[in-house]
Amino acid sequence: MARSLSFIYLFVILAISYIGGALLFREWPLTSLEQVVGLYDQRVVKGSEAFIWSPFLVTFVFITIVIILAKYKRVRFIIMMIGAVKCVLFGLSSTYFLSTGMKMILYSVWWFPFQLIGCLLFLILCTVLNPPFFAAPALRKDRPLSAVPLLIGLLLVIQLIELSIFHFIK
Repeated sequence: MARSLSFIYLFVILAISYIGGALLFREWPLTSLEQVVGLYDQRVVKGSEAFIWSPFLVTFVFITIVIILAKYKRVRFIIMMIGAVKCVLFGLSSTYFLSTGMKMILYSVWWFPFQLIGCLLFLILCTVLNPPFFAAPALRKDRPLSAVPLLIGLLLVIQLIELSIFHFIK
């Protein structure tokens, strides 16, 4: 029961954050939005002229931030907020991507599935580093951190597959 509740919890965070990013798109001017989306993924704004390793750099920064926060007990509660921020940026970037008139096939084959899987894996990583109250072990120091390297590896593999599909489609 606790495992299925954890995945429902993660999907709710993902869905609300994605919708929040889509709604945030309406409130920002386009020039400011391009800068924020460009920080998240330059390929959405610049296309094939973007720096090739920018998605890996962004993923590395997010992973580094949550691992650093996981080391300190007093700020560990911020980890899930960082995961939600990544999902908000996913929704914001997706809405920007669709509003600029990009091809729907490019969005549905390259952008959306890999970003969705990447955000879900990142939320799972955040949950492993700071379990929610209903899935937390009896002693908070007994967190099962053996899954962290596997999740980081999966995130990087997803990024590599996404990058290869991006260059195949473009």
